[in-house]
Amino acid sequence: MAVVTLSISEFLGMFPHLQTAYNDGKIDDTIIQENFDTVAEWLGNDENSLFPYNPPKILTRKRLLYFATCHLLTLFLNPAGQQGRLASASQGSVSTSFDLIRANSVTAQWWLQTPCGSSFWVMSQAYRKGGRVYAHKHFHPYG
Repeated sequence: MAVVTLSISEFLGMFPHLQTAYNDGKIDDTIIQENFDTVAEWLGNDENSLFPYNPPKILTRKRLLYFATCHLLTLFLNPAGQQGRLASASQGSVSTSFDLIRANSVTAQWWLQTPCGSSFWVMSQAYRKGGRVYAHKHFHPYG
């Protein structure tokens, strides 16, 4: 399997909100590359990577890396202190509150904060499933 190389123009084309932030000068090539490198460290982006294990094609790894990078950049662009989606807002004396989409784990809640993270979480589901572990010498063949 080949290594995924970040194409900034292709990446920004996939995520219009990041293209707007790029045009406004809120992010630049260095920030995008740094976030991509961070995600590649987490997930792996070389011949010996275990995630995603044996994907059907390079496009799967590329999409996973791009969605995860988009997630990090979107969190980076959120106003200070904002975690999660906007739950309510009021205008008189300005008040806002945020919440996380309920999930089975803290990790899932972290990924579900952004649309990109949600896409990553759904795409990576097949790679997060584990097998059965039998602690006994003899186990029932039907589970």
